[in-house]
Amino acid sequence: MQPAARLSAAIELLFDIEEKMAAKAAPADVLVTKFFRARRYAGSKDKRAISGYVYGILRARGLYHWALKELGAKPTVRNMMIVHLARHESDSLKHFGEENPFAPTRLHEEEEDFLRKLRRIDWHAAPVEAAYNLPDWALPGLKRRFGKSLATAAASLNETAPLDIRVNSLKASGKSFDEILKNDAELFEKNEFSCLGFRAKGPINLGAHPAFSDGLIEVQDEAAQVASSLADASPGAQIVDLCAGAGGKTLAMAASMENRGQIHAFDISPKRLSSLKKRMQRAGARTIQVHQIAAEGAGREIAFGPMEGKMDRVVVDAPCTGTGTWRRSPDQRWRFDEASLKAQTALQGRLLAEGAKIVKQGGRLVYMTCSVLPEENEDVVTAFLASEPKGAWQLMDYKAIWADALPGKPAETLALTPECLQLAPHAHDTDGFFLAVLERVA
Repeated sequence: MQPAARLSAAIELLFDIEEKMAAKAAPADVLVTKFFRARRYAGSKDKRAISGYVYGILRARGLYHWALKELGAKPTVRNMMIVHLARHESDSLKHFGEENPFAPTRLHEEEEDFLRKLRRIDWHAAPVEAAYNLPDWALPGLKRRFGKSLATAAASLNETAPLDIRVNSLKASGKSFDEILKNDAELFEKNEFSCLGFRAKGPINLGAHPAFSDGLIEVQDEAAQVASSLADASPGAQIVDLCAGAGGKTLAMAASMENRGQIHAFDISPKRLSSLKKRMQRAGARTIQVHQIAAEGAGREIAFGPMEGKMDRVVVDAPCTGTGTWRRSPDQRWRFDEASLKAQTALQGRLLAEGAKIVKQGGRLVYMTCSVLPEENEDVVTAFLASEPKGAWQLMDYKAIWADALPGKPAETLALTPECLQLAPHAHDTDGFFLAVLERVA
């Protein structure tokens, strides 16, 4: 593809992403994959260039909207592309109107006008929410969480995320990392917190790697690996994973259990559960029972009723706004508003209360999200404890669990409640992730 055609393709793809964001439909990564699958002629360089434009603009969307408003221009996809090129690749503006059937149409007079003004704009005058791509609905929670460190935290949430892998001990037991990755082991470095985690030093295609296809490794961010370890799933345990999804943490717990015991993995999505089944087979995990369940209604009571008061661990990896994963999904921040955040926290509270019923005395209720917002984390846990009989639950200190479950010194938490663990990219070099462990006392 010629450079002009790449620009047109990026504009087309971004337009589709914007439409889907407004409709709260398919996420950007799914749309990007679909876009290239329909364009087999696009080579690897084309894909890198087009994806670079798309994600570069998504990571600066708030800033570009601010700039266009300052200039009196509409926040269209095409205008955002013009702003992006003016800031980072001004020579490419010449491709607009090029004598090429696939080139973007030439800049019209209004665009030329705001482009001239754009060259004089003071980017340092942008407010923090625009400069760091922070949506209004999340700003109160982010300020509450990070305080004076907001700018640093927000900048980190806007970077590109690293690639972490977890060694699958069910298949790789007794093998060194060099044996598992062979000639590619030098492309990774050990994670700081996870005992089985490694981080890629640069881009690598793991999908075709024998270690991945043979189930020796799983792709999983270090924060999720830590949370899975702190669930403390021991061999022989009876566990419910209430919102298993595609099963990343389910598989990690199965490995900790050494294929002894039982994990009941529930989710409302047949697509996610289908992915879990394939991953189970690849990983050699034999202790997982997969259950599709309705989002609400009597079916849930029927499913959980026989388990009431019997489970050693109930993991509630609750659906959330995903603020902790903004590095991976920059479009995620524009898919929520105040109303949907409120609806999400209500759902989290219901799931936590539902999971609590099936925890046995002395068992643990493990609540986690990939969010950094207190509204979805400490506030949900506090509301749950206030709704339960006094003394029925003990909020455990994650540091005490860490001492038994993970090597090394525990990570310092950013949680407002010190017994809980809150990780964040700028402080821990992981995804943003929250974990609270509650033990049933009575």
